[in-house]
Amino acid sequence: MEKIKKPNVFKNKNFSLLFAGVMVSNIAHILFHFAISLYILRIANVAYGQSQAALIQALYLALAGIVLLLCTPFGGVFADKLNKVKLMYITDYIRGFTIGIVAFIILYVQQANIVLYVLFAMNFVLSVNSALFNPASGSLLRFIVKDDELQQASAYLQGSYNFQNIIGLILGGIIFATLGIFWVFVINGFGYLFSAISEMFIKYDHKVHADQDEKLTLSDVFVDIKSGVKYLYKEKAILSIIIMALAINFFFSPMFSNAIPYFIEFGLASEPTFLFDTFMKPETWYSVISVAFSVSSIIMALRLSSQKTKEKYGRQFKMAILAAVITTTFLISFMIAYYNKYININVALIGLFITFFINGLAVMRFNVPMSLIIQKNVEPKQLGKVTSLLTVLSQSLIPIGSMIAGIIISQLSITIFYVYTLVGIWLVVLLYLRNKSSNNI
Repeated sequence: MEKIKKPNVFKNKNFSLLFAGVMVSNIAHILFHFAISLYILRIANVAYGQSQAALIQALYLALAGIVLLLCTPFGGVFADKLNKVKLMYITDYIRGFTIGIVAFIILYVQQANIVLYVLFAMNFVLSVNSALFNPASGSLLRFIVKDDELQQASAYLQGSYNFQNIIGLILGGIIFATLGIFWVFVINGFGYLFSAISEMFIKYDHKVHADQDEKLTLSDVFVDIKSGVKYLYKEKAILSIIIMALAINFFFSPMFSNAIPYFIEFGLASEPTFLFDTFMKPETWYSVISVAFSVSSIIMALRLSSQKTKEKYGRQFKMAILAAVITTTFLISFMIAYYNKYININVALIGLFITFFINGLAVMRFNVPMSLIIQKNVEPKQLGKVTSLLTVLSQSLIPIGSMIAGIIISQLSITIFYVYTLVGIWLVVLLYLRNKSSNNI
């Protein structure tokens, strides 16, 4: 029997360029976003006090989410109508230069409230460009790799995101703790510029999905968004997964974006001693905990990259989400116990590390096949619109979730926030497990 030769997607020059560009910019991006949550809390604390810091951080996160929500559908239409590669490198150049300019502003401006205004303005510019970049990059893979390379390419990209997380988070903890926020900005800016240069050399025939004789008008944009919504509505199984992701992200995301940085800045940092404090700072512990998630995600991505494509993934999706919710329940339990002084800081840190590691396995077991299903099942000319709609639908409630989290933490207590999250994620997962249409995906 003739042995089937396994494809090597890295022999594809276009994929290698995409992989390299994405890797460098993502490492810089992760480093930046690791530091910016802590920096916003720190600056807001100086300007308005600790009681308002969580709320200001929530406003910052919500602004990014709202801009992405409003602009991503337009980015999806542009990705289907225009050259995806040009969209990618132009937006990367804009992001790189914007971050570079802000780096020098925060270096020379001392007033905390003015720095906050600049950071919010930067957040708006970066979010608009992300809304244009994400649908283009998310739908490009289908056009630069062969069908037999898709699963391998998708698995390597998903796995590389978590490898990038490891490097970005480790560097973020070290650089923010030792050199300061200025160098975090500088490195991130250069990362986007390198990515833009790499993307400029990607070649593909964008006429496959775009009619160059057709002028792009505002009415066409809304018509295309509507057609994308109609197309997605017909795909009941995919839609059920997206509704679940919409609801689960509403509760999951604020816990990681709002509550964990709050714990690092106002919990761990206020402890007189903690585990390995002779050589680790609170920012370093934040990166170590986050790295645990990324390491386990890489392990799962590598395992999935060697597996054969399945006919259906419905059961795997449900088991993965259930595992993530169970693990998160333990995480929440550790946090509630710490804030109510039932356990000390060292036990809380160990608990966070272990639960983040297990959570990474479950999340990646969901993400890789989901990406594969979208790339294979959606019509090529609808891929940009559907990718953007999936992003919007799965993340549309995150800004509201972040605002609610900020209000609960600042006006009530961090413990009440965790109880609220626990009840929410279990309601979502129980309803999802009972959904029959999601079994057909």
